[in-house]
Amino acid sequence: MNKIFTRPEEIVKNEQVLYAGNHYLSIPIIDCQNGAIKNINVVSLSNKALIELKGKPNLFTPHFYQKGKEIEIEKIDISKEQYYLPRLDFFLKGDIKVTGRVFTDLKEKGIIYSFESSEEIDISLFFDLKDVCLLRFNSHKVDTKIIIERDKWLGNPVANIFSSKVSLALAFGGDKDFEVDGLKRKGKQTLNLKISCQNKNCFYIAVNYDPDGASATLIHLRRKGYSGIYHEFLDWLKKKTIPYPKDPALETILNENLFFNYFYSIAKDMESDRYLALTSRSPRYYVSGAFWERDCFLWSLPAIKLIYPQLYQRLAREMILMHSKNPGDHAHYIDGTVLYPGFELDEAASYLILLDNLEDNFFDEAVIRVLEEVFERIEREHDPRTGLYKTFLLPSDDPAEYPLVTIDNVILWRGLQNWRDILLKKGKIKKAQLINQKIENIHKGIHEYLVKEIEGKKIFLWSTDGKGNFRLYNDPPGSLGALCFYRFVDKDDPIFKNTIDYYYSSCNPYYFKDARINELACDHHPHTPSGLGLCGSILNPVLSNVALKWLKKANMDYGLLAESFDKDSGEAKTGVGFASGCGYLAYSLYYVLIKEGEQE
Repeated sequence: MNKIFTRPEEIVKNEQVLYAGNHYLSIPIIDCQNGAIKNINVVSLSNKALIELKGKPNLFTPHFYQKGKEIEIEKIDISKEQYYLPRLDFFLKGDIKVTGRVFTDLKEKGIIYSFESSEEIDISLFFDLKDVCLLRFNSHKVDTKIIIERDKWLGNPVANIFSSKVSLALAFGGDKDFEVDGLKRKGKQTLNLKISCQNKNCFYIAVNYDPDGASATLIHLRRKGYSGIYHEFLDWLKKKTIPYPKDPALETILNENLFFNYFYSIAKDMESDRYLALTSRSPRYYVSGAFWERDCFLWSLPAIKLIYPQLYQRLAREMILMHSKNPGDHAHYIDGTVLYPGFELDEAASYLILLDNLEDNFFDEAVIRVLEEVFERIEREHDPRTGLYKTFLLPSDDPAEYPLVTIDNVILWRGLQNWRDILLKKGKIKKAQLINQKIENIHKGIHEYLVKEIEGKKIFLWSTDGKGNFRLYNDPPGSLGALCFYRFVDKDDPIFKNTIDYYYSSCNPYYFKDARINELACDHHPHTPSGLGLCGSILNPVLSNVALKWLKKANMDYGLLAESFDKDSGEAKTGVGFASGCGYLAYSLYYVLIKEGEQE
């Protein structure tokens, strides 16, 4: 096997952005320097990607005027209301203050940019559509025809965007005193949307499959009114916020990551209304617009459940049925077909982890049948001599030096217990007995082949070939610190404690003793500690308290989880806009701060 690593390029300086959106629409980059919306996207199952509308350089840019002259922006203060909704306080020349808010309707396909001004001013929102792209890892430009005209039925300006593969339309309006320039310029893909703002006003941007749907949605938004739409969203966020009054800083981190995961790791298909899961809807994440079973089943969905248990059940069922045709393959397109081949045992086993605490009526014939197929795929990797199971790629998606990996087998061991219990409830006694034997064999095999005395103490190895060769290592997306979380050991297990002591020491080349933040790096990003590893440490009772202190020092992606970060400054270095990873951090914090506290 050729050990080819695909390492992300380090970020030199991570610029802060705001973001907004619902399950239909994402507004992933709002410029904190001028309040511009850089791009928006919707999901398209038929294209196996996100459809992204990009500006030149911005899709929507606000400008402020008084008596016909543009007013300079002197500074902008930014914040998130109720841990999600972006607010921009513009300080304009002449002591004029304008508060801007960018938000969507909670459920409908509409964007609102609202303004409150201390003085009477005019506001323009310049619309400049440069490219229509399919976003999946990278933005792939699509040739489309764009016609901007006034809707013949309702009178509002509308941009009709279409090709053989893409159909999308945007309708524009305001709450009052709305005007538009640029409709008569043929061939141009720009508009100057204008409102006057004596106190409060807003721009509406409705999105739908075609001009009729976009214009009709615009009418609906105007009927509801921007204030009602905003407060409906704000009230929903307040109801879903997880309080942790003991530590407001941790409460903020938990909820900002919780809501970013909720709105950016799942989406509603514009064409069919089907729910889909994906790594992230943000183009800032270097593998956005695709699907990883690990990311969805182990990291994102547990956090979704904290907000909306019914949606969790629905997503669990639909994603199992959609993606189980290729269990364990490195990455899928959002429709379940293979994007990036390579078997990963932890990903295949993640289907079985997901089965814990699902309602009995979840397991109908269709679900049982595909889960049996998942197990059959896993069984092809069985090593009868050791009782363990092999993987081709590690949880970092990089090649495994030795195929029998501790954390992968632990995740499988835990997942098979869920599968056994379901089979027993279904009366499939012989199959359940077979699975139980597999569980026992994995437990025995780990202790026989993946435990070794190193420097006078027994520890868990990272991996082995079962023939005496082994590796000492810890891969953050599958951190050995999670062995307690998966209930393979308890916190007082001497082998586990020795393992943590060993890997978090100078014995490990990826441990930085003199760093301000002592989380581990790895092969995938060798110079920067892992945000995912930090989640594993939070879940690790041996390290949990110190890991929470590391977290407070690691700003990462301005409060959101990043794949990796600088060991001293805590600033993001790889993997920003990482929605499913944010779900992992949110759930880890909930598990340690709240769930375990309730059980004590």
